[in-house]
This record gives sequence, C-alpha cells and structure tokens, in this order.
Amino acid sequence: MTAADDLDTITERWAALEEAAGTRPTTTWPPAMGISRLMSEEEQAERTAERADTNPEAPGVRPTPVNVDVLDVMTTIETGLVTTADWLAERVQRPALSWATGRGWSDDVHRQAVLLSTKDAADPRRWRFTGQRSAAAAAEWLALRLRAAPGPFRPLDEGERQAVENVARMGAELIGRTLGDARRREPVPHPCPLPCGGQLVVEGGDGEAPVVRCEDCGRTWTETADGAA
Repeated sequence: MTAADDLDTITERWAALEEAAGTRPTTTWPPAMGISRLMSEEEQAERTAERADTNPEAPGVRPTPVNVDVLDVMTTIETGLVTTADWLAERVQRPALSWATGRGWSDDVHRQAVLLSTKDAADPRRWRFTGQRSAAAAAEWLALRLRAAPGPFRPLDEGERQAVENVARMGAELIGRTLGDARRREPVPHPCPLPCGGQLVVEGGDGEAPVVRCEDCGRTWTETADGAA
C-alpha cells in the first residue's frame, strides 16, 4: 500500500471514526480474559466499579456518550495532516497570478487580466490557509500532491514526499488501531503465574481472538467460549 493509499484510507474512514467518537467504549483494551485471576482484590473492585459506570443499564444519571480516546486520535491525525498541508503548500503551491495594467476596468486587456488573476486565485485545487481545513480535506489534497495531479504546484522533492508519507502512515495506523483493524501488543502488569515469573503481553485488537503470551517461557493463554483462559 502506498502513502497515497493511506491518505485515501483516512478520507474514506473518517466518518467511521466520527461515529466511534460518539459512543462510549463498550470494551477495554487490553482485554481482561483470565488475567483477572491474577489481580488483587483492590484492582478487581476498581475494574467492577468501572464497568458499572460505563454500563448503560446501571442505575443513576449516565454521562453524555463520548469516547475521549477516539477524539484524541482524531485530533492527533487532523493536526498532523493540516499542519503538513500548510507546510507543503507554502513550499510547492504557486502564488496566484497578478497583472496590473493600470488601464482601469473599462479597458478590455485590464479586465481580462483581472478576471484571469481572480480565477487563478480561486482555483479549487489550491490548499486554503483559512476556512474548511478538515482532516479529510487535507488527506485528499496531500494524496493528490503525492500523485502529481495537475494544478498550480511544482513537483515534490524527495524530502517533501517523505514528510507526507510519514504523516500518512501514522494516520492510517492510528485509524486501523482505533477501529479495531490492526493487531496490537501491550504488556500486562502481572507476572507469569508459572515459576518463571516472566513478562506477560496480550496480543489482539484486530478481530482475532486475543492471546496472552509469556515472553520468558513462551506459554500462551487464549479465551475460551465460556470466558475462561
């Protein structure tokens, strides 16, 4: 997949990210699985309280549904894309044409020159430093620059292309992880229950069954249909 494809992914999946931001998370990461048996009584009590607070069936006033983690991801992606578009436009976007004949609006040559200048400045292919500056708009504009689409721009040099590719890759990866498309790997704050006492890690988040693995002895645990590990 190219960086331009990554930017297309951001544009196409932004609505799904907005939808996810409007819903409180119903699951936590990493998944608890059988790890709860390794937790202290105090930690288990805190986890139970957290589930009660996020359960829509629990009694009491519920806060407005919102997923702050997704909002943070959206802010990170949007800031990166818009900032990169601003930076790139300053470098590769040609200034609008300007002619001054000094002959006044009644002169045909002057009038045509002004109209051409106005049309060039209003070219919809230009990146705007004011107004609508969304993540989707920036991703679409940056993708067109990577594909060398025609317009009032010069071609990107290698450094500019690399900078856009880095931002595109970061944004696509964040969306994949947030929407559950990318496999994740996180350490577990409990030692292996076997004599090695090694570091546990949990892998999952991509739609496949999560797996807990000990990095020392290699033992793995998976969640069964009845919820046991």
